[in-house]
Amino acid sequence: MKVFRYFIGLALFCFSLSSCTLFGLDFQSNEEYEAKEADNKVNMTIWEFIQDRPDIFSTLIEGIQYAGIEDLYKEPGNTHILLTNSALSSGDNCFWQKNPVILPGTAEAIAATAWEQYDKKIVRELLTYHIVRGEWSYFNIDSSDRWIETYGDGQFSYNRDGQTLKGDTAVMCIKAGHDRNLPLQLNNFEWNYRGLLAASSGSCRTTNIHARDGYIHVSDWWQPRPSRYFMNQE
Repeated sequence: MKVFRYFIGLALFCFSLSSCTLFGLDFQSNEEYEAKEADNKVNMTIWEFIQDRPDIFSTLIEGIQYAGIEDLYKEPGNTHILLTNSALSSGDNCFWQKNPVILPGTAEAIAATAWEQYDKKIVRELLTYHIVRGEWSYFNIDSSDRWIETYGDGQFSYNRDGQTLKGDTAVMCIKAGHDRNLPLQLNNFEWNYRGLLAASSGSCRTTNIHARDGYIHVSDWWQPRPSRYFMNQE
């Protein structure tokens, strides 16, 4: 019986070796490991990339066109935090849900259903804040807090604890999370409306996309603006 089991086991082992070749899973031919680098480049501009994915960027496209800032998405040498429909118009934490509007002839604030329900300045400020000056990727970002200028205006207001407060800077905090996956985290500080992000929770779902005219990071979260108070500068 033991001899029979031995031959059965040997046959299964031999089949497993041959099946690796049979199903295209060839063994490495030598002992030297050959590393392969993933190509993060896309052969299109940032604006072309956005328009190529209306399934996830339709709300962003409409917002850009409504605010009249298409040219900013064609300016080379910047980093774009591209906001998905989940960040802007779909879900409990999307921008439309967190920033309700009062429609003409009504008194109750409700979630927005179109950009036209906002002043163009609000939409412009939201989107330009997610355009970071300069090219930022894993080549020059580490796990330390790095505050970087955006295209957003310096003066703005924000809500915290039910109060409308004034901010005076339009910078964004970008860093790589302390995790083996190195999630790219944006504005990861305690007053963020999502609360302090866990170390393994990245603000961006897809990162480090190198377009012909800049870098792209795709996020399901829109970012509130910090003020000097929360940056410990006053």
